[in-house]
Amino acid sequence: MTTLPWYDRIPRTRIYLKLPEILSGLAEVLSGTGMGEAKVAAFEQAFAKMMGVGEAVAQPYARIALHHLVQALSLPAGSEIIMTPITIHDIVNVLLVAGLKPIFVDINPQTYQMDPERLTQAITPKTRAVLVTHLFGLATDMDSIQSICQQHGLVLLEDGSHAYNAAWKGKKLGTFGDAGFFSLSSLKAVSTGYGGMVIAKDAAVLARVRNQSAQLPVVAQGHMGGILIRNLIVNLATHPTLFSWSTFLLVRWISQRSPETIRKWQTDNPNVLRLQEIPTKWLWRFNDVQASLGLACLARVNDWDEKRRANAQILLDHLMPIAQDRLPLLLEGAHNVFWRFPFRAPEGAAFRQFMASRGVDLTTTLLPCCATMPIFADVAQKTPHAERAVREVHFLPVHPTIHPRRIHQQAQIVLAFLKQKAGIYVPS
Repeated sequence: MTTLPWYDRIPRTRIYLKLPEILSGLAEVLSGTGMGEAKVAAFEQAFAKMMGVGEAVAQPYARIALHHLVQALSLPAGSEIIMTPITIHDIVNVLLVAGLKPIFVDINPQTYQMDPERLTQAITPKTRAVLVTHLFGLATDMDSIQSICQQHGLVLLEDGSHAYNAAWKGKKLGTFGDAGFFSLSSLKAVSTGYGGMVIAKDAAVLARVRNQSAQLPVVAQGHMGGILIRNLIVNLATHPTLFSWSTFLLVRWISQRSPETIRKWQTDNPNVLRLQEIPTKWLWRFNDVQASLGLACLARVNDWDEKRRANAQILLDHLMPIAQDRLPLLLEGAHNVFWRFPFRAPEGAAFRQFMASRGVDLTTTLLPCCATMPIFADVAQKTPHAERAVREVHFLPVHPTIHPRRIHQQAQIVLAFLKQKAGIYVPS
């Protein structure tokens, strides 16, 4: 039976910032030299170049990127915005605060992405926009979605937070719509500790977003320092040696007794509230420390994407022959970056405990099904496929820093679980 060696266990994820970069950022914050904006334009230009567009505008968070976008687009109050239900709940809050009405459509249960047929069925005379979230770094059929939006005269928005460098038929996700926005938070492939980015086809829309951003206050040193310290802790805690010797044991112990504790610690905003206004703590100007971190990530994003894709392919090669029904349907024409590798395991805790007993720490998605959250009861929808995905989909670690040898072993552990479930004896 394959079990990972005690000195080389696999964490559920790692952040994409390197330790020297975090320490350098902390030094700049403490000295006060990194709170300006001299480097921000260079980062915006580099991001725009990566996306193949002319301009990008840095934002405090992805949710504020959306907030500024819906203001810049001047969508009328009461407009319906069709969206998939699996997202951070504050994306929904932003729409509601703007006086818009989210209309949740269920996902395709095989791809986990927006279902074009359900999208068409959800359109009404009040529909003004469609918000596509490219979940897990997997590409959906953007030809169909773009065609539907054009046919009905709808604004198309894309949340590409999971999908840096992902593409549909050679075109980057995030560039199909009228506008796209991205998260730059700690766990994203392009990270600035926290932050967001906006791109748009209409230069006037982008100019309005930039003007709104320019009105924001300079971030407090304590806030920026706190973000970097949290990144430092996660970086150290998931370092292969420290994780194997201590963090893994601690996480496993806590997970067995209070799994929600780990989930809340991983979440940027664990307080699930219905908002009446945008919190001032979300409203900060982008700064030089963030820009430096982002530029460092952009310099290696292509290389790390390919390593992550290679790790994902190892899992696909091992698991596809006997577990195809548990794997996502990968569409022809899609260039998937596998920010997360989704694996359906309705066995839940039994699967997680089996994997942990062999040295693999993993989790389900931290994203909720917003269509069934009590705080959004007034816009609730039945979305059974999304609800099931939130319950059953687990992420097999494929971070680019994991050696392919360990990915092969991880696949063998998953296969051992499936054999045991089928009644085949698996030695411990």
